Amino acid sequence: MKQKIFYGWWIVLATNIICMFGYGTWLYSFGVFFKPMSEEFGWTRAMTSGAYALRSVEGGIASPIVGWAVDKYGSRRLILIGAVIAGAAFVMMPLVNSLMGFYLIYGIVLSAGMSAMLYLPAWTVIAKWFDRRLSMAMAILSVGAGVGGLICAPLAAVMVTQFGWRSAFVVMGVFIWCVVIPLAFVVRERPEDMGLRPDGDVPSSASAPARGGLLAFASGMAPVRGGTGADYTLGEALRSSSFWFIAMAFFFQGMAHSTVTVHTIPALTDAGIPVETAAISIGLLTLVSIIGRLVFGVLGDHLDKRYLFMVSYTMMGLGMLVLMKADSMALVWLFIFLFGVGFGGNIPLMPAIRAEYFGRRALGKIQGVMNPVMMVAGAVGPILAGHLFDTTGTYRVAFLITGVMTFLAAGAIFFARPGQKPHPATLAG
Repeated sequence: MKQKIFYGWWIVLATNIICMFGYGTWLYSFGVFFKPMSEEFGWTRAMTSGAYALRSVEGGIASPIVGWAVDKYGSRRLILIGAVIAGAAFVMMPLVNSLMGFYLIYGIVLSAGMSAMLYLPAWTVIAKWFDRRLSMAMAILSVGAGVGGLICAPLAAVMVTQFGWRSAFVVMGVFIWCVVIPLAFVVRERPEDMGLRPDGDVPSSASAPARGGLLAFASGMAPVRGGTGADYTLGEALRSSSFWFIAMAFFFQGMAHSTVTVHTIPALTDAGIPVETAAISIGLLTLVSIIGRLVFGVLGDHLDKRYLFMVSYTMMGLGMLVLMKADSMALVWLFIFLFGVGFGGNIPLMPAIRAEYFGRRALGKIQGVMNPVMMVAGAVGPILAGHLFDTTGTYRVAFLITGVMTFLAAGAIFFARPGQKPHPATLAG
């Protein structure tokens, strides 16, 4: 009898597609609209970057609320609500005629919808469906955002060139409604609700050796479980040093990622590259990131995630240093490879290390509280880079600073060793 596909993989596929078009339109296409809008309204680059920064600030404020709501009401409801809000915000973008309107619709309303629709609910529900294969499941989920950048940014550039930025925003909003809302109904909150177990295990397999992922299938390696084996409450997580070292590392790498996302297309067009070609370069960056997402995601089920993070952050830092000196397309390709693989590698590891260290009972709340730390980086990075460009006329200093940040991230994650949750009797004593 042919074995059915474990339902958890259908949830991974559905959330993968949701993230593909969510991040593809909202995040990776931002640079396509950057210069057309700033030139039409006469905004400086720091002012235009402010919308992306406000997006990060709003996400940081919303994340604890979204995390709480995911734990209380479930991921599917949050995804549905987020899709309705995000689609409406895109459709309202043609009404923008001032900087404050841009900040309000794009930086607040759209970002609120995307915060409820994308990674936080997806990470949380997938962590309930997978244990041994969690890193692999997160890796597959993360591929969607990478493919979204490859598809959506070039398409957005064509629409902006042919029909204007207002029409492009409307098309993206309608598309979000048509794709995300039906896919949200695929999501189920817990395998136990369907008479299943995490990873598709059957009860009699509880004593079997733990194996997971493609690498385990090929070599028989057992996954490395570096976590505490305990479910932390939010308060217990906040009192652990590991939480803050992880948050610090995520903050430093977020500076580099947000700067590259917002300013790469303007930097390339400043060098005389057509906007369509520049958008394709961002698409190639996200495409290359899929290599890191898959390789590091599978390895995360078998190796210490801290060391994998250190490798990925080092590659990002080297990529930024190459971009700072890039004066030929050969160096641009080298940047795309180093930064793309490095950035892609840390995407599936971020939710996996939090689930491994802190358990799943309060994972939505823990991720929701940690996310604001990363969102601050997303706000500071683009504005700082825009200000440095406005004052110096070059992105070199900005790229150097953010490159150094990723090396600091590698150092911070090294100290994020899993702690041992105190026993209740010890706390009482």
